Amino acid sequence: MRGMLHGEEPTATGPRYRATAVRNLPAPIQARLPILVGGGGEQVTLKLVARYADANNLGGGFDAVRRKEAILLQHCETVGRDPAEIERTVGIGTVFIRDSDAEARRVLESTFAANGAARPWEDQPAGTPEQIAERLAPYIGIGYRHLIAGFPSPYDEESMTRLATEVLPLLEKA
Repeated sequence: MRGMLHGEEPTATGPRYRATAVRNLPAPIQARLPILVGGGGEQVTLKLVARYADANNLGGGFDAVRRKEAILLQHCETVGRDPAEIERTVGIGTVFIRDSDAEARRVLESTFAANGAARPWEDQPAGTPEQIAERLAPYIGIGYRHLIAGFPSPYDEESMTRLATEVLPLLEKA
């Protein structure tokens, strides 16, 4: 990937693929296009992140992210990479913000009901701005500054706005 982005024509062969003189045209505008690897596979994916990635995206709740962060740090040490070079991002699920926890849960349930077979994560962030900030603050505490929220149809403009205008200021204080 890196060779393609730098104008080279790399060749690679593996057990499931073969690529010969691969080109990336047009070339990226940026001198060094960052590579984000999404995933937290402990034996392969996080090793790849430690060696090659500029950023990594994890999910699965705070306990899983904290555990995978420790594994990523071990892989960085093994390959001699400064973990500060890797931007950390986390998928936090779909956020539902209202003035009461009960109303946020009602909106969560109606949103997922409108999406047919879509199943909400078990730990969807739903509640008041203060409850959401309290729930997200631990990610900030371990260095995850980019929190990625999803907003499926029907789009919940109120939660989007309140995440940016009410929850973010609370997290900046954390």
